[in-house]
Amino acid sequence: MRSFCWTIVLVASFGLAAEDYSLPGINSDEILMPVNVWGEVRNPGIHMIPWDSDLRDALSAAGGPTSSANLSSIRIVLQDLNLEYDLSDYLSGDGTTLPCMEPDATVYVSEARYEWWKDVVDFSYKLIVMVNVILLMSRT
Repeated sequence: MRSFCWTIVLVASFGLAAEDYSLPGINSDEILMPVNVWGEVRNPGIHMIPWDSDLRDALSAAGGPTSSANLSSIRIVLQDLNLEYDLSDYLSGDGTTLPCMEPDATVYVSEARYEWWKDVVDFSYKLIVMVNVILLMSRT
């Protein structure tokens, strides 16, 4: 009699565990797909986004663009298509609708061209300060 009770307990617990188990994309309401997001985003890499996502969702999954991102020239590579999208026009209200993402799509956000000038100016400033310090020290 005891072994029969244990059998019922084991079968009942196994049945409950099987009902609680679900595979992503099969028993859930949301099917995810991988998208590659590279370049000037906060967290570049492969991200899983919902099936019906657009460019905004892909960039959001990657943490959004950095301050040095060139939003006017985002390159999107889909299976049969290689396009360039101007997100800055869309954000200002003048652009076309956001492109939809496909599984294994690649999004590349380039660096704005004027950003390298900041590095040149910063380096020049540091160089001038060092030269001034050396000149002041050599006078004493």
